[in-house]
Amino acid sequence: MDVLISGASMAGLSAAHWFARLGHRVTVIERADGLRPGGAPIDVRGRALGTAERMGILAEIEDQKVSILDPMPVLDGTGAQVASLDLRWFANETEHDIEITRDRLNRILLKAIPDGVEFRFQTSVASIADSTRGVDVAFTDGRRGRYHLVVGADGLHSNVRKLAFGPEKDYVRHFGYYVSLVDLPNDRSWQRGMLSVPGMAIAVRDAGDGPQGMLLAASAELDYDYRDLDAQRRIIGTFMSRVDAWQVPALRAAFTDPAAKGFYFDSVSQTHMPSWIHGNVAVIGDAGHCAALLSGMGTTLAMVAAETLATTWTGHDGDTQRASASYHERLRPYVEQCQAFAHEGAPIMVPLTQQALDERNATFRAYAAKFAS
Repeated sequence: MDVLISGASMAGLSAAHWFARLGHRVTVIERADGLRPGGAPIDVRGRALGTAERMGILAEIEDQKVSILDPMPVLDGTGAQVASLDLRWFANETEHDIEITRDRLNRILLKAIPDGVEFRFQTSVASIADSTRGVDVAFTDGRRGRYHLVVGADGLHSNVRKLAFGPEKDYVRHFGYYVSLVDLPNDRSWQRGMLSVPGMAIAVRDAGDGPQGMLLAASAELDYDYRDLDAQRRIIGTFMSRVDAWQVPALRAAFTDPAAKGFYFDSVSQTHMPSWIHGNVAVIGDAGHCAALLSGMGTTLAMVAAETLATTWTGHDGDTQRASASYHERLRPYVEQCQAFAHEGAPIMVPLTQQALDERNATFRAYAAKFAS
């Protein structure tokens, strides 16, 4: 059967592997001109470790993991160290969980996709017409095709979800924060650490392939065009203008530089949908059940959902209606569990008040003393 997957990141590449491996004809489309580079290091955790093992890629993921050597210094608004942080104290589901860069994992997933999968870049879905005969799709490059199943793996601002399920506002819930990432230039030496003030964290870490800056800021939902990079940089400049200590002026310049590489900015949001399947169209990954960056479970959930959808749909001989109930029964509890983790991660990464920040730092010091002994 013919399967169209929109989006060539973790969810889409994982889905391409499973659908092709199970004998289907798979086409992957991606709006960008190739795999999208950059992004924060991500985690392969819990159930996704089993998925990776069944895909035959767990050993390679382990070989290319990002090793955490020492706790990160935690600084106050003046730049003075007040605590230290090792995310392994809080974040891992199991002792075998793996942190890896997005670029490395994308390359591993791409290599694991069976021969015969067609990739078409610089195109996206323009329209969807679903019927008992299949899904007729028109593409932005002028092509057309008919598929037994269309899978939207095209991120938080999913085009497939909008066309098949309805507007973004019906499903995407702002979680109260914004996040930005940027690859830092190597024209200076960057000090690893995280500066925290109420409602904001600014960090420098080695992302595995060089230094990376990260900003997390608490904010009500802002009205801006998510494709307008200049508007995003102005928002970042406003957030970071609160602090001038440590390396923040240099970081602010890096974040707002139009030539910066690895730049990313978006709301920290979750996707909540009563159903991830409508007719012969399904959504997975951030398009269907984004758990939010603060959960640390996005990649894990994307990989697990891709395997679950492909095996369930195939097991019901491509009958999407019959597969839907089984798919939701298998996946829904895990999605709810992963999304709940974001509520635990938020007060750890971005305490909203000075009192909460002081209590968080005291907890960090207690963990540091415990693990040192």
